[in-house]
Amino acid sequence: MALVLADNRQKPRPAVRWIRGFTVIELMVTVAVLAIVLTVAVPSFANLVNGNRLNAQANLLLAAIEYAKTEAVKSNATVAFCHSADNSSCSAAPAAGWQGWIVGLAADPAGIEPGSVLRAGTMESSQLVVLASESLSDASDQIRITPQGLLRTGNRLPLQATLRVCHPTASINPNSRNVRIRSGGQLAVISEQNAGCPAP
Repeated sequence: MALVLADNRQKPRPAVRWIRGFTVIELMVTVAVLAIVLTVAVPSFANLVNGNRLNAQANLLLAAIEYAKTEAVKSNATVAFCHSADNSSCSAAPAAGWQGWIVGLAADPAGIEPGSVLRAGTMESSQLVVLASESLSDASDQIRITPQGLLRTGNRLPLQATLRVCHPTASINPNSRNVRIRSGGQLAVISEQNAGCPAP
């Protein structure tokens, strides 16, 4: 008879793996670093967004006037650019600022011919204030572009005007973009700091 010997050797136990988490100190350091990053990044991001809004609105106004110049030359007719509250006729801008604008064939002596609106637009952001210099503040005040591409007032006089796009937050520097308009047809956007957003 064969003898069966019992194997009394112990099987090796599997190695214990310790699952290690974060210590309280590591969590506190992480939260502190995150708070510092957010404190620095959030205001900078807000300023970036508001700066982009200013640029976008100023560029839209600039593009609208350039479009009016192109249409005047192309159609060999006088084209007008003015403030509009209803996207169909020229109107005086309220004290709070421009609400919208239109481009259309100029009526004689002032305004835009009924049914001749070529393009219309509104202000892109309610956070921005758009104000015009005195030569563009009344219902009869407009930019009239001649077939030669020259910019004139409603009375056909040489035009010197500014449209100011401004953000009331003083922390943005510069907080305004001035669309400078000159009678020879020169247009430019200039950045400025204007506390309180006064009219240009």
